[in-house]
Amino acid sequence: MQFSVLKYFAQASFLSCLLWSCDTPENSKREYTYFGGEIVNPNTNYVILSKGYDYRDTILLDKNNRFLHKIENLENGLYSFRHNPENQVVLLEKGDSILIRLNTLEFDESLVFTGDGAGKNNFLIEMFIQNEMERQKLKRTGLQFSPAYFKKDQDSLLRYKLKRFEKLTNKYELSDLAKKLTQASFILDYYTRHELYYHGRYGIGGLDATKDLPESFFDYRVSINLNDDELKRLYAYNRYLNYYFTNSSLANYSNELSQYRGEVGSIIHKLNLIDSLVDHPYIKNSLLRRATTNFLLESQNNPDSDKILKHYLSVSSNKRSQRELRKLTRSISKLRPNHVIPDQELITSKGEVVKLSSLFNKPITALYFWSMESKDHYVRAHKKAEYLKTLYPGIDFIAVNTDDEQTKNWLKTIKRHHYNLNYEYEFKYPKCSSEELVIHYRNKVILVDNEGKIINAKANLFASIFEKQLMQYTQLASLEN
Repeated sequence: MQFSVLKYFAQASFLSCLLWSCDTPENSKREYTYFGGEIVNPNTNYVILSKGYDYRDTILLDKNNRFLHKIENLENGLYSFRHNPENQVVLLEKGDSILIRLNTLEFDESLVFTGDGAGKNNFLIEMFIQNEMERQKLKRTGLQFSPAYFKKDQDSLLRYKLKRFEKLTNKYELSDLAKKLTQASFILDYYTRHELYYHGRYGIGGLDATKDLPESFFDYRVSINLNDDELKRLYAYNRYLNYYFTNSSLANYSNELSQYRGEVGSIIHKLNLIDSLVDHPYIKNSLLRRATTNFLLESQNNPDSDKILKHYLSVSSNKRSQRELRKLTRSISKLRPNHVIPDQELITSKGEVVKLSSLFNKPITALYFWSMESKDHYVRAHKKAEYLKTLYPGIDFIAVNTDDEQTKNWLKTIKRHHYNLNYEYEFKYPKCSSEELVIHYRNKVILVDNEGKIINAKANLFASIFEKQLMQYTQLASLEN
């Protein structure tokens, strides 16, 4: 239900003054639940609140970039709110009256909750940011730690968060659901870092590199419910399950080489493992989809992709995901080397519509992609492209923005950073073009020749091998000319 501006201020005052005692048991007696707030530097004029396929509502912002949404008969649990191109979760329970404030320039870092139900949600966002930082630190340096030092370091981080959780529960009278979700947000990430540590050591030295792990290293696994309906939309839960099945399939696969061989066999084994251990349809289908998608994106040939897709279809029950992965497989097949790149419509900085095929003026063109949701990435990407231009003047580096409904902000961004406007474009139809060109990760680069034939559709702008690839392709192009 949408409110006028006057009603917004009336309701906001009511929520601020009368319902300010966050997370009290009385809120469950209220008939309605409210979700509202303010978006600073909005990218669109709306916010989307959803709960999977069960619930979805588009909430318009008023002229002051504020919104207020009234929900009847709320189903308690985790919801997702999206303000393009980013999203985050919010824990809503019957009777909550939650107001958010965020600045799109620093989406997660600026997000603050107030009102009834704010305490649990501020804790969730705090844990989300802290967990991200700790995982990145682990990937940079922690994989070199001895098992004993790793365990000591992680246990210290866990003790700190348990104290934070104790303060939360002492300050607010949380429901059993809120306690479960807030605690799971950091406990599961603690477990995930154990899986990451194992996976990193396996990647360096195989199973032999993991033999020095103590027998108790994975004791926590017995406490994990692989079919937990209440956790199914929690980032930490889904991330843990993905790493868990990756590691479990690696260990089991190594002992069953006679039955499963090669990369195709290992993925089939992983899909079968998920199918045998997970009963919850939503959780099972999410895991199956992710594992299959990751394989398809890395697959080097169509026969292998077809085999995995066929096996995925035999164990998946989600018709929508099945259609999407069939489409993904077809799109990937069109991006093999020597195929002509699917033509797309682009918008120039002058507002003109041009065809992608009209940009291939040099022996090699490198298309790289970026979104305003990741400032660090697009700044680094443009700097890397400028550096490579000086080394390879025979290659055009063209930046393509993938954001939807962002033309004004896109123009402001490229002008503010003084990027060369002759090499800046945005997709006219971002969703369709991103699907056809299979832009699933930010560092992707597509290299094509002057006829639009694909040289490499899976290059990585920041990979150590990328410059070597450019040198090889440049030498080949010179020989052909």
